[in-house]
Amino acid sequence: METNADRANTSLQLRWNWTGKMTEQEFLKFISSNSAKKVLDWLAKIPAKERHAYAKPTMTLFKKLDRYWNAGADISQPKVKDGEAISVAVLATSSQSELTKLSFFPMPEKIPIEDIIRKLDPDWVQGVVEHFIEDHTFYINRFQELWKTGLCKRPESDAIILGYYSHWSGTRTEDSKSALLDGDVWRFFEVEGGGEDSLANHDKFLKSGQESWADRIKRYADEGLLDRQRLLDASLDALDRDFAQYRAGWYSRFHVLMAPVSGEMAMRSDRYLRLLSSSIPPTVSFALKHVQKLEKSGAIAAEELLAALEPALQARVKGTVTGALKLLLSAAKRKPELRQEAAAKMVLALIFEDAGVQAKALDAIETLGAESVSDELANYVDLVAPSVRSRIAEMAGVAFGTAPDTALDIVPNEAQPIAAVTSPDEALALFLTVLEEPRDPFEVERAIDGISRFGAALRLDDKTLSPLRKRAKQVCKSSGDSDIRYVLALSGRAMAESVPLAAILAEESDGQKNFRFLSELSLQEHHLARNAGVIERVGDGASLPLLALPSETSGLVHVADLLARIECYREQGIKPEPHDLAMALMRLAPEGRDVGNLSLATEADRAIAYALGQDVKVGPAPELWGAAWRARIPEQADKAITKLFKKPLKLKQDSVPECGTPATMELQVERKETEDGSWHWLVVEVPVTPANTMKSRALPALFCLPDQGYQYATCCGYTFSDIAWASLTRPADPEPFFRVALIGLDTWQKLSDNPTRAYLEPFFRPGPSVGPLGAAVLACYVACEDKSVSSLAIEAAAVLSAEGRLTTRVFVPELKKVLMSNSLPTSRWTKALKGVADLGASRFAIETIVGLLDFAPEETPRDIGGMLELCFELHVAQNAQLTNERAIACLRSIPGGGKTTRFSKKLLSLAKQDQV
Repeated sequence: METNADRANTSLQLRWNWTGKMTEQEFLKFISSNSAKKVLDWLAKIPAKERHAYAKPTMTLFKKLDRYWNAGADISQPKVKDGEAISVAVLATSSQSELTKLSFFPMPEKIPIEDIIRKLDPDWVQGVVEHFIEDHTFYINRFQELWKTGLCKRPESDAIILGYYSHWSGTRTEDSKSALLDGDVWRFFEVEGGGEDSLANHDKFLKSGQESWADRIKRYADEGLLDRQRLLDASLDALDRDFAQYRAGWYSRFHVLMAPVSGEMAMRSDRYLRLLSSSIPPTVSFALKHVQKLEKSGAIAAEELLAALEPALQARVKGTVTGALKLLLSAAKRKPELRQEAAAKMVLALIFEDAGVQAKALDAIETLGAESVSDELANYVDLVAPSVRSRIAEMAGVAFGTAPDTALDIVPNEAQPIAAVTSPDEALALFLTVLEEPRDPFEVERAIDGISRFGAALRLDDKTLSPLRKRAKQVCKSSGDSDIRYVLALSGRAMAESVPLAAILAEESDGQKNFRFLSELSLQEHHLARNAGVIERVGDGASLPLLALPSETSGLVHVADLLARIECYREQGIKPEPHDLAMALMRLAPEGRDVGNLSLATEADRAIAYALGQDVKVGPAPELWGAAWRARIPEQADKAITKLFKKPLKLKQDSVPECGTPATMELQVERKETEDGSWHWLVVEVPVTPANTMKSRALPALFCLPDQGYQYATCCGYTFSDIAWASLTRPADPEPFFRVALIGLDTWQKLSDNPTRAYLEPFFRPGPSVGPLGAAVLACYVACEDKSVSSLAIEAAAVLSAEGRLTTRVFVPELKKVLMSNSLPTSRWTKALKGVADLGASRFAIETIVGLLDFAPEETPRDIGGMLELCFELHVAQNAQLTNERAIACLRSIPGGGKTTRFSKKLLSLAKQDQV
């Protein structure tokens, strides 16, 4: 039976046939109330130019539907019978430029894409296919039927090759064998890949039963389908391109898998020699092994060897340097007239930091005759490890001197005053600056203070605010991952458009219920609420200072400054904004609190008086009083504060950490690994006592401590700017901030602009002595894979120890927890402590290592030999004795052999004999 909807749709189709026109509403009604197949059949009969007239409303409906699919119950569901019908309509009406602006291709599942393209015959196929494949290789699998059936040409960009590397693109099937053998395989050796899509990544993370690309290509060569000699050359060509180390490793491993015989290697001797100068250390090691085989068989002339080995002697890998020394000795033995030249080249190996390598270089030089290179050796006397200095000085015939002073020139990190802006023009210029780059939290706070002081004056001239109005609106649309930049853009729009911030938020949410502007429980929610109050006050014509503006570069607000600012509010009869006052209390300086009895006329007055130690009636605003309690010195439990949180949040627990109840936090470190033990990682937890079960948007501003793991990172944010601003929350006690830094840490992650570095910001400001969690941050961050993080943490440790803010008494116990978990290579801390020593904190490095030497034999950390060697070298450089009895007892009981045993004995030789 025909329904009313069917009759309506038939009427719409007849109207099109009669007039060739349809309103936008009629068009949207048709595509919303019919199946994808029916919509496709109907649209296929309409010329493309006429279909395009409905592109804009169709795309708007599609985006609303997509938001609903992503947000679910948070927004109302568009009335659409078949969501795929809307996708079909988008493909039918949109141009290439409109489709490529989408973040994903609207791919229907019920109708094959090739059928849609055949019926619609759009002019965008080639360009759109190339665009989406370029960004996402998984589209290769979805689009490949288009070029197989001749509906478009196969793209020939690097993205097609990345499809072979991907686990998701579907190009590993036998269907791709023909294209692979016809030429794609040779591009494997030209296209490096990146991220998840590379040959190295593909073969490392194979699924059960999958064949690696290396094995597959070798199999094709063994079957005669690929030219073996060309494959050997192509793999060396790839290594010549200096691909990133991880990805270059696949090509060296493939070359080894092909197992070239002596004749094949001899044909390529010049290639192996050239690879000795590669910037990739494993490639140099790979080349050196092949050169060693060729030298042993006499296939390389001694002169060629000497000319090529110089880069290998300056390599960063111990085995590469010692291997190069052996080759030089062998070449000089074959051609004695080259002894002097070989000895001169051996001197280059002395730049290697390891004392053992330096000693082997001196051994080799002595074998060939040190007399010819004595002048060169003299240049290295002050650069080699302390334990070999006397030997090299004797060989060079110079007096033995002490190592040069490499200590940092430490300038006392004294707090500098933060100056408020002084004019409307300066306030506007500063706000526009931080809107573009909010990395400096002090400048952000100065910018908000400037709006608070001069916003009313700026609003008197609408043209003056035009640049802010335009730019803030642009940033709102594309603020990136930075919550703070979005907060500033929203605030800037409200300021420039002379409307309450709530109106801007309503517009931005597009009518969605519970729209989440920021990361859940983020500190930026508190920042946004504070700014809303500032803009409301500006709208009333008030010009007042920001209460929370730091007085100095420590981040603290001086008590006298807060009281003076409050007096300004009192004089104008204006109530302080609660979030601003709470933030000011969190930043309140410990000094200058003896101010006598204060006014108790308002809740704000009482909160300030309470923070400064007076006994007052608390309440009713929990956020404000939580901040006041946290600012109080000394920190003591107060049930009245806890009670404020219990009622509105319906809590069953009797105590709330950091909201009336002092909290304790302690680092816990655990090594986790997969069932087969093939992969392990570091798990860091910092449990809080008492435990917290409540969840409130008020709590992050107080750094209260939720248990849910995902809230740890969102509290401070994900970008450098967000985290840096969060670091100003409690400058007098940054331990809770450091707790978030520990829980959100990924020691293996490497990023071009790693936001983790922002967690180190408080160490470079004037501040309190480093506490246990701050020390734990340094202990973990100096061992990060990302050098931009580890080098900054090393510098912080050296500077803090020189300032006396970081002691080994606090640092060693936290470092020991991480080290003894065996979750990361011990060598990372060895390198870090050497870096600390190189920056002038040798005594701190020595005391740290000696302090770590207090464990049972069965607990001995892996690869601790390098750390013992460093400890020995530092003792020799300082002409120091080993006196710590626990360390001596530990060294005597350490099991094992090799470097660990050798340097245990050397360290024990530095102790007084009656202690050994």
